[in-house]
Amino acid sequence: MELTELVKDYVVTELLSSIELDFLEGELWEITQHISEINTLTIAPANICKKLELEENSCWQLCCAAVLDYSRPLSNEKERVNNFKKLIIQYKLE
Repeated sequence: MELTELVKDYVVTELLSSIELDFLEGELWEITQHISEINTLTIAPANICKKLELEENSCWQLCCAAVLDYSRPLSNEKERVNNFKKLIIQYKLE
């Protein structure tokens, strides 16, 4: 499994299995734990960002956070997206 392929699948079908969602949760957790080691983030295509209601030129990790926010919402709307945006700003990965 790969993060980008699962995000693309979600954009097309709006469905992912619990195993696929677990994988995305693990990937996002891993990224947030090691964000200080990341130099750049890869930008997702505009159509994917638009479908996930993100700004154009959003990174794949932010798309992953959006998929999880839609599929497994936490207490606050778009909580993962907002938290990851804060990390991007904090670590100057914009």
